[in-house]
Amino acid sequence: DPAHLNAALGYYWGQFDPTRFGSPEWASEQEAAWGGSVPQPTLYLHGTTDGCHGVSEQQVARVPGYAGPGSDGKLIDGVGHFMLVERPDEINALITDWLQRTPAVGQG
Repeated sequence: DPAHLNAALGYYWGQFDPTRFGSPEWASEQEAAWGGSVPQPTLYLHGTTDGCHGVSEQQVARVPGYAGPGSDGKLIDGVGHFMLVERPDEINALITDWLQRTPAVGQG
């Protein structure tokens, strides 16, 4: 039922406006709310068929700029919001590869 789908997703849409993601205004609001960028290395994965939050490749590419050294972002073609359920082997491989090449915070 489309009304139920809109109600379920409306909560998330109300929390996060994907049209503003990565904009200077968004970054300023995030800094005011959270105190600035994340200092730790961060891996951000986002699926192209995510029905909750649609973002562009350019937006995903900007994510590492808001996080610590060694951060990475990847837009994954053909997966949605629950990518670990949809393609667990591929997503786990991306995560473990990133962990292996990213030095632990506080370690040289």
